[in-house]
Amino acid sequence: MIARKAGLEKRGAAVKTEQCSVFTGVLFLVFFCYNKIIMANENSFLKPEEKDFQTYYKREVWWLEHRLLLKKIALGIFVIFDACLVLFATWLFLDAYAISYDSEQSSVAALAGLGQDELRDFSQNEAARPLVISKTEVFSSGDENSFDLFATVTNPNSDWYATFKYGFQIKNGKTEELSGFILPSEERPFVIFKGTTAKSTETDLILSEVEWYRIDPHQIFDYSIWLTDRQLEITNAIFSRGDDLTPPGLSFTAANKSAYGFYRPSFLAVLWRGGSVAGVMRLSTAELKSGEIQNFSARWSGAVPAVSKIEIFPEINLLDPAVYLSPSD
Repeated sequence: MIARKAGLEKRGAAVKTEQCSVFTGVLFLVFFCYNKIIMANENSFLKPEEKDFQTYYKREVWWLEHRLLLKKIALGIFVIFDACLVLFATWLFLDAYAISYDSEQSSVAALAGLGQDELRDFSQNEAARPLVISKTEVFSSGDENSFDLFATVTNPNSDWYATFKYGFQIKNGKTEELSGFILPSEERPFVIFKGTTAKSTETDLILSEVEWYRIDPHQIFDYSIWLTDRQLEITNAIFSRGDDLTPPGLSFTAANKSAYGFYRPSFLAVLWRGGSVAGVMRLSTAELKSGEIQNFSARWSGAVPAVSKIEIFPEINLLDPAVYLSPSD
């Protein structure tokens, strides 16, 4: 009985010890959870300024702890990048002047000659074609001691015009040189009055200092329309043989129906006798304003030629801004 009672007492003591251990564990768990909740609540009750300061503090602490490491990493990246650039430049230099030099030179030579035939053909097609000069005609200036020299020049280019010096090569040398021009697709006469004292067939019109200019399509989109807007109307061209009271002479009317006035325009009148030139006269005026109509007349000196046709050529370089009157004139 005594032994049984002692066993029961030991078992009871063990149960009590076990119950005490369980109670202690539960109490610890409750305390741990309570501590977590309290800390969470404390953080939740922090002011925004305190939260910002806490974030800033943590960031600064992290930067202080890792600053040296970040500097080392940045320096390492820079060194690697710089080394790659040096290696790349060295390879290019060696490849250009040592490894592939011969092949590179051969390729450059091949490229330089590529398409030269096509380029030459294109340049020739786009370049201005030479002016065409007619045979020179020599006729009396109105007295027995001098003769006029006459020839025409044709511009076969529709988008090129030219300025130049012109004179006639005669048997005894060369006449004086005058300034001339020719517009695109134009045939224009040129004359030197009293250019020689002897009538000769060995005479040619010589052009020098020829300068070509191309029509800019951005400024003149359609040259034919542009030219029509600036043309003068020549009417009533008459050559009178005269009578006892009136000497022979030439007269015509020039009407400027364009919107542009012209400064010191001149007109070359060519008198034809069949297919030959019988005489040439030049008439001019100080200005010809827009909408103005002027009558021109000149007396003929010397023997009166037989005239079958009269042509009047305005000598106005319409592509030269200097020939136009300003709007205030």
